[in-house]
Amino acid sequence: MFYIGWCRHLGDASSYLPTLIQQVDYYAILTLVSRDYKSMHDRADIEWAPRVSLAKIRALYVREASGICDDALVDEVGFSLLWRCESIIEFTEAVKGWVKCKRCARSGTTTFIERKLKKPSEILRCPTCAWHVRWRVYVAEANKKGGRLEAGHALEAFQRYAGTFPGCSTPKERILAIDRLIHDFHWILLEEGKNPEPFKPAGLNLLQGSTTQVLELLEELAYGDNPAPELKAVQEWWQSQKPIARRQGR
Repeated sequence: MFYIGWCRHLGDASSYLPTLIQQVDYYAILTLVSRDYKSMHDRADIEWAPRVSLAKIRALYVREASGICDDALVDEVGFSLLWRCESIIEFTEAVKGWVKCKRCARSGTTTFIERKLKKPSEILRCPTCAWHVRWRVYVAEANKKGGRLEAGHALEAFQRYAGTFPGCSTPKERILAIDRLIHDFHWILLEEGKNPEPFKPAGLNLLQGSTTQVLELLEELAYGDNPAPELKAVQEWWQSQKPIARRQGR
């Protein structure tokens, strides 16, 4: 508009317009516009750890029961569960109102963005790196990983694993940490003054597959042959809590 006004001021804008149009770098303009649009809805920086393969869990327990110590498989399953727990903890905090900036996290910086409006259309803006995205886009990316990223009543189990697994120094310690995690429950308080009771397995947030498939796997692991004493103790505890969880789930 400035150029057109300037040309008209000279008295013959029409003779200048073709030249001006040729000089405009439309590719540069479109690049800037698309870059701005992408930053408004930047999904590229949003990553969540997926739920862990049931086949990997099954293979880990089969080898353990056979006396085979597969360090690589233990690490693969253990760290996959760790990253999943960290994603669950992060998303749960975001739902509560504090969103961790994904772009800052990639550069090793921790920055939190406060959700003020609590609306799907709210745009989350990082005060440090200027990354911003709508809340509904943020949630949609979480659902792409199969959902179930909100901790519900099992947050303590996920936090405990995230805090202890990195410090496990032997495969035996790591397997026991894995076993305790996937056999834990969501706990609910039914009556004031009484202990919380198990409601549903925490494994539903961690493992791939439907609810039926996850429960069938946990049943299979619970009845595995020749478990180590530590694993047997966890399995016996699981068996004692399972009927209560079934009753609460009805």
